[in-house]
Amino acid sequence: MVHSIDGSIKQYSAIYRHCRTAMIALGAKPELLLQYQELQKSHLTTNTAAFTQGAHDHQASQLPWFWSIDIPRDTSSKSWLTEFYRIHWLRAKAGKDRWAEEESLLTSEFQWVINYFRHRSKCWQEKYKDHTTAKAHGAACYAARQREIYNQLAEQGELKWQQMNL
Repeated sequence: MVHSIDGSIKQYSAIYRHCRTAMIALGAKPELLLQYQELQKSHLTTNTAAFTQGAHDHQASQLPWFWSIDIPRDTSSKSWLTEFYRIHWLRAKAGKDRWAEEESLLTSEFQWVINYFRHRSKCWQEKYKDHTTAKAHGAACYAARQREIYNQLAEQGELKWQQMNL
């Protein structure tokens, strides 16, 4: 199936190039040549990143120019083209929705990490109090150090959060 489609693409692109060369030889107007641009090899390739879930390389992907040629009654007479545009739009919308969800998750995760650091700091504070009353100075010193580490991590996280949300 793929080989037959590839063969058809090669055949029709050769016909197109031949017709465009004939248009130039016949002295076609520049406006017409702008509408029927030169066909590049990159116009005929598929960007698989657009179909790979989690891929981040296709935010600027666009359809090749020939999908937007204004041919009279083309979209009304060819239901496949309307379907093609619909599918392209739905894929773009799905990508946008995935990024909105990703933003929401990252925002939540950022807050969860800060909350975790605060929680661990409180846990070490409790251990510090227990070891201080038990006169276990080494363990109390260690607990105080851990409490400070988690406090600093939480403060740095909140500072980064404030910088990002300006």
